[in-house]
Amino acid sequence: MVKQQISAIVKKAWENCRQSGFLPPDIDVNIIIEIPREEANGDYSTNIAFLLAPKVRKSPTDIAKTLIGNMEFHGVCEKVEVAAKGFINFYVRDDMWRAALREISDQGLDSLVPDVGEGRKVLIEFVSSNPTGPLHIGHGRGAAVGDVLANIMKRAGYNVVKEYYVNDAGKQIDTLGQSTYARWKELTGDAVPLEEHYYQGDYVKDIASLIVESNVAVPAEKAEAIAFMSKFASDFVLDGIKKDLEDFGVLFDNYFRETRLYESGEVEETLATLKDKGYAYEKDGALWFKTSMFEKDEDRVLIKSDGEKTYFASDIAYHKDKFDRRFDTLIDIWGSDHHGYIPRMRASIEALGRGKDSLKVLLIQFVTLIKDGKPVGMSTRAGQFTTLKEVLNEVGRDAARFFFLMRKSDAHLEFDLDLAKKTTNENPVFYIQYAHARIESIFRVAKDEGIDPASVKTARVDLLTEKDEITLIKGILHFFDVIEGSAKSLEPHRITFYLLDLVGRFHSYYNKTRVIVGDQELTMARLLLLATLQQVIKDALALLGVSAPERM
Repeated sequence: MVKQQISAIVKKAWENCRQSGFLPPDIDVNIIIEIPREEANGDYSTNIAFLLAPKVRKSPTDIAKTLIGNMEFHGVCEKVEVAAKGFINFYVRDDMWRAALREISDQGLDSLVPDVGEGRKVLIEFVSSNPTGPLHIGHGRGAAVGDVLANIMKRAGYNVVKEYYVNDAGKQIDTLGQSTYARWKELTGDAVPLEEHYYQGDYVKDIASLIVESNVAVPAEKAEAIAFMSKFASDFVLDGIKKDLEDFGVLFDNYFRETRLYESGEVEETLATLKDKGYAYEKDGALWFKTSMFEKDEDRVLIKSDGEKTYFASDIAYHKDKFDRRFDTLIDIWGSDHHGYIPRMRASIEALGRGKDSLKVLLIQFVTLIKDGKPVGMSTRAGQFTTLKEVLNEVGRDAARFFFLMRKSDAHLEFDLDLAKKTTNENPVFYIQYAHARIESIFRVAKDEGIDPASVKTARVDLLTEKDEITLIKGILHFFDVIEGSAKSLEPHRITFYLLDLVGRFHSYYNKTRVIVGDQELTMARLLLLATLQQVIKDALALLGVSAPERM
């Protein structure tokens, strides 16, 4: 493809400069080819000269000029220029874009997607909401980010596993049991005080009602009854979470329970390993981890003075278990309020003998739900929150998944329910899906006029000479760059941005250009262009988990 050809031109010039002595033979840099933000700056650019300047003590501009002088680019580019700060801009020949379109049409999209992952094993752990209440919209955003990132990385050649970590041990589960017990006692005519820290949502009443209506045998002793209800209620909530995620189009490969780590002895084994390595010590009756040996962070408690193990202890054991399953990279997707947790987890990874860079953490910033122009409040424990299920019921899966990915994950997101339901081009989901449906309608017209869609494959791409046609082909080609960039940067929102840009190019072209014209060969060429474009739109929407309707 075109980007790979540009990269090859730069690498050859680099080798020529090293052989001539202009560049030392022992200096190396990572050659990055990017798409400039401004069209006037060409189709591709590289900052290689800027990166080399401090290494060879020459000006970026001089390095860029020398590199260009050693390039054999005329078969691919109209021109190559030096820009500000030594950037090298490449202006690709139109016939190269047309040849790339032919290649995509002949070979298909799948064969041309860069194999970035090369089969490396990646575990993406996301959502992992405590089974103490329904998923809210913040969890929905994390679910969309994790699921789409998994889709992208799979497409880019990684071996990806999606996992949900079930925190089914600890105080929150006990609190859920106490909350359910209080509601159960209330329903059975023996009310007990409903403590302020109990879960207040109606779902707790529903669980208690289910226990009563199903005549479930509850242990007579209070402590045993609470323990029973902790398990019953958390399992019930988890089943609801799984159903909501399934409705949202998110299917996990594994649900990994925290209790498994304790039952298998993995927590104790992990703590023993840290002690043996000298990374854990006792102080004031508690066991501490030497976080400060690895990160600019204070030492953290693993076992409290009363003997209770912290969540940190089981989290270290969980990540050790992940590595024991031979994953090369771990990607954790957390809420932004867990930012301070990153240093200690990175430190624990290093203490276990793995490179800290083998753990990647994505933070999900808060979501504000907007309805009727006003924000909707949210408090899980008080029961004042909008669930993911409610959002899905209101706007549907397609709009929900797309809207959650309209901004970078670590940026605050305003989710406008009213906009998500509009059936106009103001709604970005409608705007993109309508483009796919519109292309399909063009093919129905073509078929009615006796044109066989299969014959489009042999169309003459050299007839695509309009500026908007070349612009569309460039947009189509950028699909492969976006997949590669999204996979490397762990930024799934790039797909939504890409689709909006691509569909904008299509609507501009469609509004100015008739596709089916008197010239049969030109018609076929334009249909080939639109067939390829439609496939890219469909594939990009599929990565997002959004449908591509043929009629709207």
